[in-house]
Amino acid sequence: MATTGFKLPGVRAFVGRVKNATAKAAAELIVEELQREGPAWTGEFRNAWVIEPGTKRKVPASKNSAYTEEERKTRKSTEAREKIKAPKLKGRSSNGYTIGNQMVYRNIAMDLVPSSELSRPYRKNATAEKDWYVKFVQAGRLREVLELATDKAQKDPTVRGFKTK
Repeated sequence: MATTGFKLPGVRAFVGRVKNATAKAAAELIVEELQREGPAWTGEFRNAWVIEPGTKRKVPASKNSAYTEEERKTRKSTEAREKIKAPKLKGRSSNGYTIGNQMVYRNIAMDLVPSSELSRPYRKNATAEKDWYVKFVQAGRLREVLELATDKAQKDPTVRGFKTK
C-alpha cells in the first residue's frame, strides 16, 4: 500500500468528532421539526419520537394512547412539547442515529396509511397538513434541516478548532 510519507496526528479523531457532532445536531433538529409539523391533538404523538444510536435499528410501535377517543377529539389534555435529546455516539464504528415514533397509531398520524383505509375521513380541524410526513421528507424540508444541522455542528466547541498533539 502506498503512503504519503507524512502523518497528521489527530486527524481521525477530529473527523470523528465532526461526524458525531453533525449527526447529533441533525437528529435533534429533525425530531424538533417533526414535532412542530406533525399532529398534536394531545401532544403524546409529538412527544413519542425517539432518537437511538445506530442506523440498523427499528423503533417499535409500543405505546398505546393514554387518552380516550373523546379526549383526543376535544383536545382537552394537551401535553407540552418535550425536547428530545440524542444520546452521545461512542466509538469509531458509531455511524448515526435511527429516528422513529413509538405510538401504535404512528402510521395513521404520519398519513402513511391511505385515507380510504382509515375508520373516518381526514378531519377538517386536523392539527397537521395532510401528508405532512411525506412532504417533509420529499419536498425539501428534510434537506433544509440537514443543512441547518451542519451549520450548528460547525459551531460546536468540540469541533471548532483542530489541534494536533
